[in-house]
Amino acid sequence: MESGARGLILTACDRLALSRGLKPDERLADARARVPDLASVLAEPERDAAMLLRLARWAERWSPAVMPDAPDGLMLDATGVAHLFGGEAMLIADIKGQCGRLRFTARAAIAGTPPAARALARFSRKAILGPGSEREGLSTLPVEALGLKAETCHTLARLGLKTIGDLCRVPRASLARRFRSDRSGHVLKALDEALGLADCPLRPLAPEPALVVRHCVMDPILTHEGIEAILTLLAQTLSARLADAGHGALRVELKLYRTDASRAVVPAGLSRPSRDPRHLVRLITPRLGEVDLGFGVDAATLEALATAPLDYRQRELDGAPPAGGIELAALTDRIANRPDGGTLSRFRLIESHLPERAESFAAPGFGETPQAPLPPESGAPGAVPARPLVLLDHPEEASVIAAVPDGPPVRFTWRRLSRRVVRADGPERIAPEWWTVPPGASPARLRDYYVVEDEDGRRYWLFREGLYGEGEAVSPRWYVHGLFA
Repeated sequence: MESGARGLILTACDRLALSRGLKPDERLADARARVPDLASVLAEPERDAAMLLRLARWAERWSPAVMPDAPDGLMLDATGVAHLFGGEAMLIADIKGQCGRLRFTARAAIAGTPPAARALARFSRKAILGPGSEREGLSTLPVEALGLKAETCHTLARLGLKTIGDLCRVPRASLARRFRSDRSGHVLKALDEALGLADCPLRPLAPEPALVVRHCVMDPILTHEGIEAILTLLAQTLSARLADAGHGALRVELKLYRTDASRAVVPAGLSRPSRDPRHLVRLITPRLGEVDLGFGVDAATLEALATAPLDYRQRELDGAPPAGGIELAALTDRIANRPDGGTLSRFRLIESHLPERAESFAAPGFGETPQAPLPPESGAPGAVPARPLVLLDHPEEASVIAAVPDGPPVRFTWRRLSRRVVRADGPERIAPEWWTVPPGASPARLRDYYVVEDEDGRRYWLFREGLYGEGEAVSPRWYVHGLFA
């Protein structure tokens, strides 16, 4: 019950209350006058919504696309799912059976459109309605089945339009003329969505995964060894699906559905695409020890949330895996997915030609398509010039003596030590990123980079910021930016 304009009213009734003639929206005083021994509790909409959300996540055991249908329903996209449970009738029976184990009374229906399925589940005994047969299958249902407001349904009833079939027989233009308010649009929209004449997309709780495989058991599994066995089966099935698509997984999730309508999620990320089932199992298995199985797990899914094309690789003549960093990537994945929080970082390329901005530290790249490698360092056209192995966090100013103003340095002082240059290569000119300069700040200046070697054989990466004789207010300055091995 909850407080309303007429005082306390009933918001929901169980089966026994309905059999005694009570119904929702009835005043509590009137209900108690008819049923003196009525037991009532205060409604808690927030807890009801939280429970519905929990059930929606639990219902992902049947479909990856699930959304709550407030106040007491769920919508599932069963496209391509029913055959996994033995057909549509078996899917409905499984849904009712699993809800019954949780002591929920469930009514389920399958139709070609979400509104049609909702109407069947709430207002009809028919459970399955094939696509394209919505007009005939819904014709005998009341207009309330379209989800219209009570006042709209009352107005339609006064006009003699009591069923969906009555609405279908009225010309659309005539129906619009009879309703000269916004309600005509709502009626036509609801009717078109139910009949499949207008789109009514679902908005699931989570983005639909690229691939998903599932496994259900008759008796709940209470041991982690049993979960590992199911994980092995799921990984093999997912690997086959990935092979058919020519892709490898970048991010996966194992979801375990407990018998108490709760679930556990075990994620894992990969630094490069893979469809090796043994590798997937090795990534997830160490984290299963943290999962509380509760009263048992009776269903599990393995989802590939992100995938990328996987090129075929020729194995070596001796049967060894091909070279190219596959073993290193597998080791990276195992370390990064450890339960104790092992962390790794990698350099991530950034669209900037300034050396200090061209890369940053990031996670190993889980869920991301691997970035293309840079061209090799060489003197060929289009190749990347030599870069130092050690790049300073910030360029450090140096005092430089050059033979000519715009020439390479012949001596420089850095960190209080003077060094004589015996070899120099350059310049490599890098233009400034003028679009990153804040308004009102000094204009950015170009850089001329040199690779220099001192008399002890140590090589440095220096650059001159600015040019001589260009009318600049600030004289050019020299900086040390990196060190070579």
